Amino acid sequence: MVHEQLVSLAHVLGVHRVHSQDLRKRMQPLSTLLFGQPLTARGKDNYVEVAALGRSLDRILGGVMDLLGRETGETEAYAQAKREWGLLLGAEYDYAGIAARRAALLFALHTLAPVRTHFAKREPELVADLETRVLPATIPSFLSGMAQRPEALVVMCSTLTSMWRENMGERVL
Repeated sequence: MVHEQLVSLAHVLGVHRVHSQDLRKRMQPLSTLLFGQPLTARGKDNYVEVAALGRSLDRILGGVMDLLGRETGETEAYAQAKREWGLLLGAEYDYAGIAARRAALLFALHTLAPVRTHFAKREPELVADLETRVLPATIPSFLSGMAQRPEALVVMCSTLTSMWRENMGERVL
């Protein structure tokens, strides 16, 4: 006998709200998603750009949750993670909300190989640097601080990937 379960929209993979702005643009590169546009490339309507960035991060983080659900199954831990990430995805598209989303993406890059593989197709050097050097040095202290300062994690990772290129104790291959 098969146990029947109602299927809702949340059970269908890939169903997300589509905004017309998203159809006109390709997904932003990982470097832009994490660290923002260069100052010289920013437009005059900052609110629209920040909202588009927020929607892009929401789509990616929603995909991360789908991936996690497929890998772990419907466990109590997954249900808790889904609740917490739901709060994160419900945050405003302001400084704190974007920083929290970026920190969540950095955490996903650190913990989930399929996420790294996806972004490495377009920016392999950045993903390799994050995986081998930057995230192992930053994520543990971020977690030990109860993930209370997502903006500090984002700034530290940005600094280490762009200005601090020295070996930080990782094995050189």
